[in-house]
Amino acid sequence: MARMTFVMDATRCIGCQACTVACKAENDVPLGVWRTQIRAKETGKYPNARRHFYQWICAQCGNCAEASSNNGVGAVSRRPDGIVVVDYEKLTKGRSKKQIDTEIDAAIEACPIGAFSRNPLTGLPEKCTQCAHRVDQGLVPACAQTCIGRARIYGDADNPKSEVARVLATSDARPAPPNDCGDPYVFYIGLDGRLVDRGALEGFAQVKTEDLVSGKINQVTNSLGGK
Repeated sequence: MARMTFVMDATRCIGCQACTVACKAENDVPLGVWRTQIRAKETGKYPNARRHFYQWICAQCGNCAEASSNNGVGAVSRRPDGIVVVDYEKLTKGRSKKQIDTEIDAAIEACPIGAFSRNPLTGLPEKCTQCAHRVDQGLVPACAQTCIGRARIYGDADNPKSEVARVLATSDARPAPPNDCGDPYVFYIGLDGRLVDRGALEGFAQVKTEDLVSGKINQVTNSLGGK
């Protein structure tokens, strides 16, 4: 069985936000909503200052799927390959607004890193699905394809011949805190644990990217082969 997994190499990330823009272009993510984002934190003082980048993204841990099942019809579920997706027809068909909201709110609350939110245009849940529609066609997620530093390594961790399996076996890749992401499918290399813990995680500021979208979204869409 496949286990579709990300390894994020923080030592290669340059904070260019190409991944963020690619995600928005590929998935029509509205303004003010993020499925992935580069967050930055500065430490030290000149001339020894450093800027650290954290590739924030859903860990596909399944916490939201469990909450969805316990508080509704299980519209949020984990596929056999590990990707957590939302069945919007199952969520909405024949159900009252109260029932829908109860299930959505439970799933959002269950996410330990805030990667599950509402789309402000539709009111429906929004999250990273690792571009499941691309994965099903044998492609990698848009963010991984667009990363110029190859800081996002993606593939089947259960396939010993895959790059992601090799990296997991030969590096110190580990999940990012908080540790209550039950069964994560996203691992990090070079992410300083002293900077990213349950309390310090919020110290990574969201880098504003909306100004990038209008100027680069067509360029990124073209690089992905169009839609």
